[in-house]
Parts: sequence; C-alpha cells; structure tokens
Amino acid sequence: MIPSPILEKKTLLEAENFIQQSLSQLLQAIHSPSAMEEIWPALQSRPAFQDLLKNWADWGFREKEFSWDQCCREMERMAYATRPYCLRCGECCQKGSPTLYLEDIEIVRKGIIPRENLITLRQGETGFSQENQELMVLPEERLKVREKPGSHECLYYDPGSSGCAVYENRPLQCRNMECWNPENFKGLSSRTFLSRKDLLNPADRLLPVLDAHEVKCSLHRFRMLLNALKVGGPSAQEDALEIISYDLHLRRFLEEKYALKPEALSFLFGRPLLFLLPAFGFTLEEYTEDRIKLVPIPRTDNL
Repeated sequence: MIPSPILEKKTLLEAENFIQQSLSQLLQAIHSPSAMEEIWPALQSRPAFQDLLKNWADWGFREKEFSWDQCCREMERMAYATRPYCLRCGECCQKGSPTLYLEDIEIVRKGIIPRENLITLRQGETGFSQENQELMVLPEERLKVREKPGSHECLYYDPGSSGCAVYENRPLQCRNMECWNPENFKGLSSRTFLSRKDLLNPADRLLPVLDAHEVKCSLHRFRMLLNALKVGGPSAQEDALEIISYDLHLRRFLEEKYALKPEALSFLFGRPLLFLLPAFGFTLEEYTEDRIKLVPIPRTDNL
C-alpha cells in the first residue's frame, strides 16, 4: 500500500501545513464558495484533528494512519456542508455515465433513453463502484448509459450548457448523485439493478441466443481460462480463443441476418470479449502467418 504523504511528514508543523493544503484542495475540487481560512478554525477544534496533532511526535505509522483517516472524514463532512446544493458544473457527468436501476425501467420503455444508448456490463466483468470508488468484478449484470467515444463523458451531457438532455427524466443514480453529500449515494446499495431481460419481451426471438451466449461466453469461465493460461494450462489457450471467436462470429451473423447495429449488439451481448482482453491483462499476438495467441500484458507497476 502506498502511504499517504502526511505520514512522511517529520514535524508537527509539516503535518499541520499538509492538512491545510488538503482542506484547500478539497474545497476547490467541490467548487465550494468557502475559503480554507473560514473552515480551518472549526476543523482545529475537532477531536480527530486535536488527537492527530497532540500525539504526532509519539505515534507510530498505524496510529497516524488511522487518525488521519478519521480527520479526512471530518474534513469531508465540513467541506461538503459549505455547499449543500448542485452547481450544475457537469463534473459528475464528465466522470462517467449512470448505471440504471429497476426504477428506471419506464425511462427506457418510453424511449427517453432507448436501448441502443445502453451498454450491458455482464456478470464477471470489471466495473467501477461509485459507492466504494474502486474497480470491482461485477457480481451481477448492469445496464449503463453509453459514454461518448474516447471519454468517460455521459452521452446526454451537453458541455456547452453544462446541462443534461434528459434532466427532467434523469436516471435514479443521477438524482442521488450529490457530490456535497456522498452518504446519499450509499442509499442505492439496496436497490435492484436493471437487466436486459427486464427490457426484453419474453417471446423475443433473440432470447435463446442471448442465453446460449451467456453459457458459451461466460465471463467466469473466460476468467478461469485466462488465469490457467498465466500458469501454462495446456488447453486454456485454444479454449479461450474459441470463446473469443464464437463471440465475434455470433455478432457478425446477427448483424447480417437481422441488420442489427453494433449499438444493439452491445446492449444484447455486452462488449465483445476481444475489447475486454486488456481488462483481463491479456492481448492478442500473431504467432505464425495464420495463427494468433493470447499473451499476458507485461506489468509496469514494478510489483
């Protein structure tokens, strides 16, 4: 684990200056109308802050780390309390598009956000947890509004006006995304994510194809094969390539037979496995003139 810069400070004055800088940067990041000097006296009076400075010279690494974490939480609460309203700065819209919950089903059924503007993140895929602010392996499938090519910006965000094209009918996650009140977002943890089958007619002719794809191209199995490949599993190479080939051929077949656009295929079957390879730590490399193989991407973190 990389230590926080404050833990490297030798003197009490250095630690105190670092806390002031951190508070100032936080206020700027959330576009607070308050300056650091306005919040600093109140932060100084908090027990977490007083304990940290009082014991700085005597505490070891772990004690300082725990107390700094408590101080950060207090700092965040105080900073966010200075602006309990949305500035419509568009920052959250630029950082990523929303994931849909069951409560959003009518938005899609009415065509406000059509299925073609959604992308399926399948069970077992790597996704970003807004609640925990970290990457995770998804325990269930999720439907996400598309992002603009080459960025994380939501498809419905208008940078010219910092507005949202579907603001009056924005998804539940957007309505609960209050950057000045992070705790509000945690209320979504008990909600049910919207899934493909919630939006498909039970008699849809492509449902059996979708089910077959989930079995043949299971991301759980695909991940296991790639893990086996890392340690030289004898059949993992061919089995993993077969899954990638099946996924690509199925998409091409449906595109030709039913004139399905790539956007529709991304909703029905998620992103092609070929595109997900880097997230699994692999890439394709030419083996001979007519053969390719999967090879691990070299790590660059020196771990």
